Amino acid sequence: MIPLIGLLIGLVIGLFVSVPVPAAWAPYLALMVLAGIDTLLAVLVRKNESQEYGTKFLLEFLVNSLMAMLLTALGQQINFELSTIIAFVFTYRIFINIREIVSKLYLQYKDWRLAGRKSGGEIRSSLNDEEDKS
Repeated sequence: MIPLIGLLIGLVIGLFVSVPVPAAWAPYLALMVLAGIDTLLAVLVRKNESQEYGTKFLLEFLVNSLMAMLLTALGQQINFELSTIIAFVFTYRIFINIREIVSKLYLQYKDWRLAGRKSGGEIRSSLNDEEDKS
């Protein structure tokens, strides 16, 4: 939850504060944002599986960002647009993570609805039993 709050605060600050970014840094900055969102969603997907996701979040973000930056720099050296390919990969992973989150939320909602029906049925049956007794 804390990484999500940090991301939202960063987005709000980024929307209202105008910081000039050199054109040469644009691909790197875009990949950092995509790496952050990808890592955040991956942590949210795996949050229930292990309790030590805070350290893994930071490590995964750093490794993803470093690899993306190195590949982008390599692409610029050989005059090939690797940053676009990396952006596609991060975007694909973001959508996969969103699909898994939505799937988990749907299953939780379905279980919640099923539990509500069962408890509601128990209440109705106990009320019917009391009416039959009187």
